[in-house]
Amino acid sequence: MQLTVVPSDDAYVSQRSPNETFDSNRLTAGGPDRKVAYLKFTIPQLPSGAIDVVATLVLNRDLHHLPNSVELSKVNNTAWSERTLTMNNAPVIGAALGSVTPTASTDQISFVVSPGVQDGTHAFAVTSSVTTDVARFRSSEYGAAGPTLQVSYRLNPMSVMWIGAAANEPKAGGGIDNSIEVFNDSNADIGPLVYRRSFDSSLPTSFQTSAARDDAATGYRSFVSWKPPNGDYGGAAQGRYDTQVIAWAKSVPNTGVYATSFHEPENDMTGPQFVALQQHLYTVVKAANPSIRWGPVYMAYWWEAGSGHYIGDKDAWWPGSNYADFTAIDVYSPTAARPLETHPGFSVWYDYMRGKGVPMLISEYGQYVVPPGQVADPQKLADRAAIIRQDAAWLAAEGTISMWLYWDAMGDKGDWRLNDPQTQQAWREIAQAGRSR
Repeated sequence: MQLTVVPSDDAYVSQRSPNETFDSNRLTAGGPDRKVAYLKFTIPQLPSGAIDVVATLVLNRDLHHLPNSVELSKVNNTAWSERTLTMNNAPVIGAALGSVTPTASTDQISFVVSPGVQDGTHAFAVTSSVTTDVARFRSSEYGAAGPTLQVSYRLNPMSVMWIGAAANEPKAGGGIDNSIEVFNDSNADIGPLVYRRSFDSSLPTSFQTSAARDDAATGYRSFVSWKPPNGDYGGAAQGRYDTQVIAWAKSVPNTGVYATSFHEPENDMTGPQFVALQQHLYTVVKAANPSIRWGPVYMAYWWEAGSGHYIGDKDAWWPGSNYADFTAIDVYSPTAARPLETHPGFSVWYDYMRGKGVPMLISEYGQYVVPPGQVADPQKLADRAAIIRQDAAWLAAEGTISMWLYWDAMGDKGDWRLNDPQTQQAWREIAQAGRSR
């Protein structure tokens, strides 16, 4: 990717006339009176995840030929203006950035001013060590023929993906602790985590009373899930709880909240029942609070074609792109790490959803569970770290998944948490490269 930046200010100064401002259609450097041309550019904010940034200053000569030496230096002071710049108040010339040796026929010269050039304001000085000739370049007054700063970059493929987790741990006296403090510990181990996955067993009266209530104040974004009162998905689809749904939706802050109801529905209802639920809730929730991103969350286990638990007609489970801001899946490989690319359930879901025109998310992801009462297998831990990195590379190459959340938690099958240094490091690498804004 490349953007072209024109100068906000450009002028030259002359030792012979130290109090005069030369803001004209020419930029001049060198000569017996030691002229110096100054240029200032403001690079706009680059996209999150911009890497390999290269900035090149391009100058086009005026009618006069160029001398055999032109130099470029950095100028740290960017507070000057082309309207008031003189030799007496000109900023100090800083570190040399490069030099070129033009010939008599050279029309254009360029200097690579990277590394160290990111968004923000940058200033440069053009000089020539030749005292018997001058270098004259067209200034910004020439329009398209004037100086430009060509900024090229590429996006880190992981930078378009939100990274997060769900987290819990056993309580000392029994039970499970899924508090914000536990998530903070997970963030310290495998972060920076942006999204926190949380669950409410029933529709909260408000966001402030839900499991996600502390997210924004602690610096996290929320991905929430709740079920209708008493699990009554049929009544919810018919509008029985619309008053409560509207109250909850209106209480949700505008902080990029993702939400769903009855995640992993395949175990509890038919496809048409789920579609009716999602379509109705989507309509009610979005009318009450358009900032909420609402969509279905499926379970990869049920999407394994040819298995005894396969959902069958995939279309029967899809509410339609007009009723979904995203589509998500929970995918696990319990006994041994297995890459997403060859996971039978994930692959079916992935191939089907790619044509739906909505963002695709991995809302829960777990590799290798340690069964209750057992000790982790060192080889399987090593395999898990390798598969996580393999999946990261595949997802980056595909570029279709916009959120990836790890299940850093306990579950029915045991302990999925990333407690070993090698897999913690693997996920930290992903989190550090992930989207941050």
